[in-house]
Amino acid sequence: MVRLRRIAGLLGITIFAALVTGSASAEYNWSNQITIHVDGMEWQYTEKLSDLDSYVFKYDIDNRQGNKDHFVSTWELMKADKRMRERFRDAIESEMDVRIDNSSLGIEVLDIDASLSNNALGPVKSMTELTNTYRVTYSFPGGLLENGSTIWFLGEPGSLLSVNFPEGTQIISTKGIDNVSIRTSDLSGRFGAINESITATESEGATDNGSVTVEGATDNGSVTVEGATDNGSVTVEGATDNGSVTVEGMTDNVSATDEGADAKGAEITYIIDIVLPPQNNLSEEPEENESTIPVPTDIPFPGTIYVLLVIAAVVLLSKD
Repeated sequence: MVRLRRIAGLLGITIFAALVTGSASAEYNWSNQITIHVDGMEWQYTEKLSDLDSYVFKYDIDNRQGNKDHFVSTWELMKADKRMRERFRDAIESEMDVRIDNSSLGIEVLDIDASLSNNALGPVKSMTELTNTYRVTYSFPGGLLENGSTIWFLGEPGSLLSVNFPEGTQIISTKGIDNVSIRTSDLSGRFGAINESITATESEGATDNGSVTVEGATDNGSVTVEGATDNGSVTVEGATDNGSVTVEGMTDNVSATDEGADAKGAEITYIIDIVLPPQNNLSEEPEENESTIPVPTDIPFPGTIYVLLVIAAVVLLSKD
């Protein structure tokens, strides 16, 4: 399961949009910013849409969360925001996307936040640029990160990735990251291509990167695509504008055979040495040029102080 499939249902709409809009251009970008702390981490996703993809996104909101009036209103966007959080949570509960030393034991999701672009408001047909952000906050049990040696992330193949470790960490090596650039405790690159490590299970009528041919679609006709997978391409022969599409048997997840922990994710090997704040230790030897004069800790009795003051006064008067 990969990240883009967690925003489920867009593929069927994309096929529909391709039919009704012809060769309209589209622009889609997905990036991952991961910040790791000793006791947890934040994973922020940034989704950028424009042209046809922004139309698909708004069409999906109006049809799934709204009243299908070809206009995205505030309440529809708020419902979509809530639905996105639920989809992220469901997907992570189904398969944890973070592992330390190849185990997710003890790693918990504390919070999931979504912020959908206000540019999605308005007529569905207007193709505006959209930037949506999603953030997931995780917690680690005490000592888990410090005692570990590898951390693994499940991400969308080909999407941008940046990872920042806490101070005192040294990155040793990586797996499943393309075009990686390492700077001691942080790195950047892209999640590796999934087809290099995973063999997807064949689906009826379509395989990974296979094709489905739909014949006989005409104006205002309907097209049924059966067994299409997320990576399958669809060829429509004779389809024209105003054609509608019914996608049957399409699921958000494609069954796959995993070949190791890094087969469909990114694995980072690291060592970490958290520097604790200095503590005072009275048993330590004094450093060079450091005073060794003992500091009295007992407070003299008030009567003793009075006697000393009288003696000092007498000595001063006698000098006069």
